[in-house]
Amino acid sequence: MTHPFKPLRRTLLAGLAATLLSAGAAAAELYKVTSIAPGLSPFIVNTAIAKLVNARVPGVEFQLKATGAATRHMVDAGKGKVDFLFGSPTINWLMVNRFGPFKEMAEAPELEKNVGMIFAYQIGPYHYITRADSGIESLADLRGKRVFVGPPGGAARNVVLNTVLKPLAGLTAEDFEIQNFGFDAAVQAFQDDKIDVIVLPTNIPSPVVQQFALTKEIRFLDVDVSQMKLNRATGATQNEIPAGTYGANHQGPGVRTHGAIVNFSAGMHVDEEVVYQVTKAIWENLGEIHATAPWLESTIRPETALEIIPSRLHPGAERYYREQGWDIPAPQLYGPGN
Repeated sequence: MTHPFKPLRRTLLAGLAATLLSAGAAAAELYKVTSIAPGLSPFIVNTAIAKLVNARVPGVEFQLKATGAATRHMVDAGKGKVDFLFGSPTINWLMVNRFGPFKEMAEAPELEKNVGMIFAYQIGPYHYITRADSGIESLADLRGKRVFVGPPGGAARNVVLNTVLKPLAGLTAEDFEIQNFGFDAAVQAFQDDKIDVIVLPTNIPSPVVQQFALTKEIRFLDVDVSQMKLNRATGATQNEIPAGTYGANHQGPGVRTHGAIVNFSAGMHVDEEVVYQVTKAIWENLGEIHATAPWLESTIRPETALEIIPSRLHPGAERYYREQGWDIPAPQLYGPGN
């Protein structure tokens, strides 16, 4: 015979358990994490980190948002509105020197001081992509075409316009139709054949580019990096995209291109202990991050994690590295004109 109070007891216990779980979840502090568009390297990296942290770091919950440009995220982190973010030495340089999107922002150098790196990684090669039947075979052929070179005010746009198209092809922004989209909208526009060329910095194989190659034949434009002034201090690298990387619909030979070392960073307003625990979780559970995408195993590694430190490490990350006996190189400083 079932005791008349047993069902009530089970109900009460279930309710208590739910309350405790809810209280535990509520106790976790929410941290805002930003990245650029889904499918690109920083989004995949930050997604993998968020998943790991939410599972492995008690009391910390990452909420990922992937909209806008990294330059905007850096400013927001400097103001304490964003906690963890995709960063780049190029953005640090632009802010310190008040160049590009920060030219009219008097507070940019001070805001730059409010962000510290956690670890560095390679964003991958810049893909200069066109349809195989577009008639565009070189950078010089961009004249008069509809081209996406990065979001308005973004670091990628500054890199493509000022270090590639101007010196290598003699082109300025007035020589073609710049498409003023964010990454998401640009990807859709290229997919719909509404633009002629899209430039995407992302590791290979890129899920976004793989999707292009499923529906159309594509070609990559060669970038003669030997003629570029690659600024190692801002993380610039030489890269290549081998022939056939994206299957049968990837037409043409392998190409040269450029890339960049970027990073995962945190605002200096984030408590040192929180960043310490996040850093510890990343390096002590690295296999879980590597399982997210095949290229991550060669991209996020202790051997290259401190390859370039733009301006400063976050104190929480630095504490972890010193405890583990890592060699910590001097930060790269970006004074005016450097």
